[in-house]
Amino acid sequence: MTKNKNTLILSALLLSQPMPSLAASTNDMFGSWSSLTLQGDFKALSPDLGKVKWLIMNQARTREDSPQGSRFTENVLFGQLGYQLNDNASFWAGYVHDWIHPLNKASYQESRPYQDFVWNQNFGDFKFMSRTRMEERINQTSNDTAYRPRQLLQISHALPFIPDLSAYVGDEVLFYVNKNTFGKQGFSENRIFSGLSYQVTQKMGMDLGYMGQYVDNISGRNLFTHNLQANLRYTF
Repeated sequence: MTKNKNTLILSALLLSQPMPSLAASTNDMFGSWSSLTLQGDFKALSPDLGKVKWLIMNQARTREDSPQGSRFTENVLFGQLGYQLNDNASFWAGYVHDWIHPLNKASYQESRPYQDFVWNQNFGDFKFMSRTRMEERINQTSNDTAYRPRQLLQISHALPFIPDLSAYVGDEVLFYVNKNTFGKQGFSENRIFSGLSYQVTQKMGMDLGYMGQYVDNISGRNLFTHNLQANLRYTF
């Protein structure tokens, strides 16, 4: 019981991080992140490859930053391979290709290789997940490269009144370790999120929630976007 209380206290502290940073000079706007996620392993090829995992995800993003209202701003394609060390720990290597459409600026593409360490742990009825990521953002037009560590923590809990339905809450902090044109060196972004996950069948599930994205911009007003998140996932 003490562990559960400590976990809840830690979650509350994490979720309070973005609030002091919000000031009158922050732009607030709405957006959406909609994705399709496919995942599986390679044990069909060989029983020895059951611990080797794969994941592909495509995500479309919109933002209401135009006088005309909501507009398409990004398409993000993820691909990654991982190895399950044990019941709790896994390592992943991935690649993102990002098609970016800034407002009133030329569109460009970005390459983003990344490396993950993921830890999953159960504390009673709570499920805890930690993801530590190091990614390299490369602007394909200018070749500007940014190195960005990211730390994500998430807690989920099954809801007793509807089978296969659970609630989740989490936070992710992002930094840059070098000077670049993507964002500030040091702390650059915080993402707070919560929502519901529903396992429709043994293989198919869906997630629906909110993600508040606070961005500490290099110049001008900082940004806080209130995003509707929707994800459809299928496991092979």
